[in-house]
Amino acid sequence: MRKLRMLALDLDGTLLKEDKTISPPTRKLLTALHQAGVEIAFVTGRMYHFTTPIQELLGFPVHYICTDGAFFQPRGWEKPHLKTVAPAVTKAVLSTLADELQGVYLFSNDRIHCYTETPDPSIFSWGFDLQADPDCQNNPPVNQVEQIVIHEAQAKVRGIQKALGMISPGLDQEIHPSTQSGYEYLIIRPPGVDKGSGLTRLAEILGVKTTETIAFGDWLNDLALFREAGLSIAPANAVPEVKAKATIVSRFTNEQDFIVRELEQLFREGKMVV
Repeated sequence: MRKLRMLALDLDGTLLKEDKTISPPTRKLLTALHQAGVEIAFVTGRMYHFTTPIQELLGFPVHYICTDGAFFQPRGWEKPHLKTVAPAVTKAVLSTLADELQGVYLFSNDRIHCYTETPDPSIFSWGFDLQADPDCQNNPPVNQVEQIVIHEAQAKVRGIQKALGMISPGLDQEIHPSTQSGYEYLIIRPPGVDKGSGLTRLAEILGVKTTETIAFGDWLNDLALFREAGLSIAPANAVPEVKAKATIVSRFTNEQDFIVRELEQLFREGKMVV
């Protein structure tokens, strides 16, 4: 029997329903767990300014691990701790793509900087505080970039990945599918920074063992979160790669309160106690 001391929750496709709300049963159970002393952490690819409204929906303070671990602010901290991409890497990206910057997005200090007045709509799934500089007149924030996202056609993304790998060997690059057909995202993060590293650091600060943590997630960036959590649970709507690494794959989706159903099952079977 395991002691439950922390829940690590992805948001989109996991905690949130398709209409971006939290169901009453889920909110009720999470509130009860919070009141019982269980730590609740939002662990998301969203930026902080786009995550705080979800806490308001939940109704009590949480720990924040945003921008896939680069933005770190436990409950009670006045200021976040930010992990940044090396300035040389950011400069290499901008230099390599100097003639075609329309697909480059710099996530800096809780704002997205881009070089087009018509950003891809899917970029707003990360955040809505966006500063456009289509004429490249402003100096980019190369010294304070928590994440770089490049959104281009699939073949182009693969070429950019190869070119950047030659310029910066060992560069941490991930390719994720785009919601736009034929396109992909190339994501560059600070070395060793992901949802899993954020969870491990939070557990250390709180004095919680990762074996006492349950993680919920549905997307590729949740693989790192599942790697570190004691127990990992994926909804029925999760991508196959995430289901393959989950401890439990629910029969229910984020629309069907899978978090409540799976937690209640664990409590009922005596596999987890608070």
